[in-house]
Amino acid sequence: MTKSGSRQRRRASPLKCTNGGLSVSKTDGQLGVWKTVGSVVTGAIHLRKEQPCQDALYLSPPNSRFAIACVADGHGSESCPYSDDGATAAVSVAGELLEKMLPNLSDHKDIWLPKQIEANWKDAVREIHEKKGRDKPEPPEAFPYTFYGTTLLALAATDSFVFALQIGDGNILMIDADGSARAVLAEADSSSNVGEDTESLCLAEAWRHVRTQIIPWNPADGAPMFMLSTDGYANGFINNAGFLKAGSDIYKLLQEEGLAYIENELPAWLRQSSDKGSGDDIALVLFAFEREDLNG
Repeated sequence: MTKSGSRQRRRASPLKCTNGGLSVSKTDGQLGVWKTVGSVVTGAIHLRKEQPCQDALYLSPPNSRFAIACVADGHGSESCPYSDDGATAAVSVAGELLEKMLPNLSDHKDIWLPKQIEANWKDAVREIHEKKGRDKPEPPEAFPYTFYGTTLLALAATDSFVFALQIGDGNILMIDADGSARAVLAEADSSSNVGEDTESLCLAEAWRHVRTQIIPWNPADGAPMFMLSTDGYANGFINNAGFLKAGSDIYKLLQEEGLAYIENELPAWLRQSSDKGSGDDIALVLFAFEREDLNG
């Protein structure tokens, strides 16, 4: 766990913290470098109640083949008492699977990855449950996956496409070179919501509720910025227009001040956003592509 405003370079393990923390990674491409910066803060409400952070964040290790980031938001309700563990398991499982299968991912409608994420996550939380000595379910097949309920958002970038995946609430934005921001994925069907009115990995056949998209792109034509965040960030704005403007404003700062500036400021921004906005935990990651000077 890390204190507010502290900076921490992570390998392949999830980042969780009480008041603020930072994770940074970069991935070399053919024409440039994908750089990712992420932070997670415990919500103001959880701090006042001395409750654990329900959000988790994963960044691929530095110099990985691909830039990968995952965020998750455990439901945190009375019916989901171990959802902080569920969120940590979700980002770990998704990050590892994306690293393995991204080279073969050509169709965003392929159901193998969502199915494998659900299966591996359910295996992971069963293992956590046993290791922590929690009550054994009776009968064994009636495992209480709801206890670990969580959302999951993931983004993976290569030299030719960006892949997005989501179950539950939260946001993945794409900010184009002109500064306009838009959602990458369509809104979810709310008919099977669980914790805090959202879809969840704890559902039976959760894979059916996973939304995915592939965004083709060419580094030579310039690169957009991507932002993924748990719902605690967007919920701090009065409306969706204000949230989209925040994405555009961050992109403008990226162009004017550079990623190092955002890296230094991000934990404090999220701390302020929770304190003065939603009061919820927030996990947020930015993806930025920096083209190399091929003549240098």
